[in-house]
Amino acid sequence: MLSAQDKIIERIDSSDFGAFTSADFLDLANFKTINKSLELLEDNKILKRAKRGIYYKPRFNSILGIECTPSLNDIAFAIARQFNWTIIPSGNYALNIIGISTQVPQKIVYISNGPYREYLVGNALIIFKHSTTKDITSYRYNNLIAIQAIKAIGKENLNEDDVRLISHFLNDDDKKEIANGMRITYWIYEVLRGVLCII
Repeated sequence: MLSAQDKIIERIDSSDFGAFTSADFLDLANFKTINKSLELLEDNKILKRAKRGIYYKPRFNSILGIECTPSLNDIAFAIARQFNWTIIPSGNYALNIIGISTQVPQKIVYISNGPYREYLVGNALIIFKHSTTKDITSYRYNNLIAIQAIKAIGKENLNEDDVRLISHFLNDDDKKEIANGMRITYWIYEVLRGVLCII
């Protein structure tokens, strides 16, 4: 029979998540057992702690010769799963994901159906801002990121290169959803409709 520690590692190895909290394992054992198991796995250097309550399994990149640590996005989604929040990247971070901005912000912002929260991770800040449910659950994930990016740029500052990058970011299913109609701010929807014309 597998121990709680074995089950935790088995789940981590089969997951695409880069960071974890105890909430990701509560179906395996009770809260006290999971927390103790995570502490023991850290003591045995199988897991490391990204910040209090958030763990990751170190992975070595042989090509670069470095140990890979979780991204701020990995940590943000671990926090979101812990509190059962739905989150969408917004502001400069949405621009970075799409490729409109190449600068990785030291402050990354998500809209969320949870309360306003800030988390300091190293020198970077993760911010969750409360938003209405329609802003985070109404449409496909990539389309919601695109909407946030368009808002961040603003109607007067948007240019053809921005629209082209948004088009390349969205896949065929995202574009089908746009073509079928979206109940969002009119000028933003017009931008997304313009994306459909780019090959």
